[in-house]
Amino acid sequence: MHGDMDIVDPLIAEFLTQLAPSPDPVEAEMRRHADELEGYPIAGPLVGALLTQLTLMQGARRVFEVGSGFGYSAFWLARGLGAGGTVSLSEVDRDQLERAHDYLARAGFSNRCLFEPAGDGLVALERCEPGLDLIFLDYAKSDYPRALAVALPKLRHGGILVANDVLWGGSVARGEQDKESVGLREFLRVIHGSEGLVSTVLPLGGGVSITWKR
Repeated sequence: MHGDMDIVDPLIAEFLTQLAPSPDPVEAEMRRHADELEGYPIAGPLVGALLTQLTLMQGARRVFEVGSGFGYSAFWLARGLGAGGTVSLSEVDRDQLERAHDYLARAGFSNRCLFEPAGDGLVALERCEPGLDLIFLDYAKSDYPRALAVALPKLRHGGILVANDVLWGGSVARGEQDKESVGLREFLRVIHGSEGLVSTVLPLGGGVSITWKR
């Protein structure tokens, strides 16, 4: 799978990870769980730290995550929330969502997490009231253009959309024609070419895009 390839040199990734040790034993347990599932895709601690920083910088009070898995990224988003702030989790797999509930409760974040009923995260986002401060997108990569169309009206002016794995292990830059790479290239074209959006892509993890809505 193209998206399994981290584009950061492993030596650099290890060095950066060692600069900021695991912030919580629950976070470390979540990473071990992903390893036990033979490489279950999670954002990882470097992208996670970025999510915390962006949430802090936004002073975010309303965060929505599309594609939560067992709650790894939500852990980092919740860390950056101030008093009264919440992150809404959405996930199609009910078992994963229940595991997320357990992990985040043990991390002390129960009061910062809202759990959508198990189902399509984009459908849950469509139901959400507008005015979100931050949306984190970690959804089916071929559907990123559709997800963008749903997400932008839900963001407040000045809000940010963060999308994970947008370089898909480098296949996007190589011009590969699998449905994920095609969808991601279209997503990147739109976020960089649309008036009212300011975007950048960081070569971190599998590629992280940050889009600010004017």
